[in-house]
Amino acid sequence: MPSRIQKVDILRYDSEKDEQPYLQKFEVPFDETMSVLDAIGYIKDHLDKDLAYRWSCRMAICGSCGIMVNNVPKLACKTFLRDYPDGLTIEPLANFPIEKDLIVDMTPFIERLEAIKPYIIGNDRKPEDGANLQTPEEMARYKQFAACINCVFAMQPVLSSA
Repeated sequence: MPSRIQKVDILRYDSEKDEQPYLQKFEVPFDETMSVLDAIGYIKDHLDKDLAYRWSCRMAICGSCGIMVNNVPKLACKTFLRDYPDGLTIEPLANFPIEKDLIVDMTPFIERLEAIKPYIIGNDRKPEDGANLQTPEEMARYKQFAACINCVFAMQPVLSSA
């Protein structure tokens, strides 16, 4: 049973009706186990059904719930209300066009990602040719992309200085 109230400010914006983004204040009951994603879900379910946000796996492996919490990029599913005793401000990821509320247009990121081809490109080898060996250098070039969950956090410093 939630025992405390957390103050949560969310940056809201709907291009069809708002001239500028604005902060909306909410109070959310919470306990020690509640994530920021849980709080956003509570707000949508109980306080404002029009709140728009993305999420998918709830396990910090897809990157869909990437947001800014107190000006720091975070995964909402992996960030907990208990870590913000003075309240928190939730905004969409910085440096991307806002589609609505916490949803941003990821097209620029996806286009850049596709341009660098961060995946293994096959060759003409057949299984009967044996193992397709890689050098440690080739593997190192691949590994730098293999852990990416497309949360765009690594791009935030680059985009903010561009």
